[in-house]
Amino acid sequence: MIETISEMYSFTFMQNALAVGVFGGGLLAFLGIFVHLRRIVFLGAALPQIVATGIAAAVFFAISPILGAIGGGILGIVLLSFTGKKSHLPPDGWIGLAFAAGSSVAIVLVALSPAPDGEVLRFFTGDILGTTRSDALFAFGAAIAVGIIFRLFWSRIVITGFDPVMSATMGIKVQLWDALVFLCLGVALAIVMNTAGGMLAFSMLVGPSAAALILFRSFPLIIIFSVLTGMLASFGGLTASFLYDLPGGPAMATAALVPVVIAWIYNSVKALKYRRV
Repeated sequence: MIETISEMYSFTFMQNALAVGVFGGGLLAFLGIFVHLRRIVFLGAALPQIVATGIAAAVFFAISPILGAIGGGILGIVLLSFTGKKSHLPPDGWIGLAFAAGSSVAIVLVALSPAPDGEVLRFFTGDILGTTRSDALFAFGAAIAVGIIFRLFWSRIVITGFDPVMSATMGIKVQLWDALVFLCLGVALAIVMNTAGGMLAFSMLVGPSAAALILFRSFPLIIIFSVLTGMLASFGGLTASFLYDLPGGPAMATAALVPVVIAWIYNSVKALKYRRV
């Protein structure tokens, strides 16, 4: 088995796919903690649709899909961060509209695109096994950049995530720090979606972090477990896809959600033992 896996990752395309999965999956797993803490999971579901629209628009206008993905992610974050602050429609309503609009507009652009259907579909749904060295470097660079941002502004990001009301009373500009987190999220989603598709990106965003939050109460442990789980899920899903001839993205997405089931079962069994005692 070890020899088979070693041979499998001797191929350049598998190395590139693993790098994107490890760096991108670990990054999204980390950001997913703050998505759960801020109770904006639905925003995490809407953003991939907006990013997909950016990718479809880039293909339609014959420009780089990664530029369209990043542009769509940033535009979505800006609109969703500041829209509805002085509106009768609550933020959830605007997020729902963005989800619906992103999904429908992307499909229309795909249908109108002059590019071949196969090429459009690959950019739209992602193809983890078709990643290049530059895709891997983009994922690595995004992980480093987000790590630096969070290291520099850690205390403000954490306190506004845990208790935005208290942060506001202390004079901290909660909206500003939320926008920074959303910007990191938009860029991370754009980079992963450009190569792996929305299914994998959203699963990595919510799966590992949910398992970590179920199992632990210590914030450092939550971060470590979430990031490592995202990375291991990328490796496990990609390996399984090669060994059993499965589609790469869905296999990795499934691997990212399995820890949630295991964590829930473990917590349930643990709770039953305490009740018996």
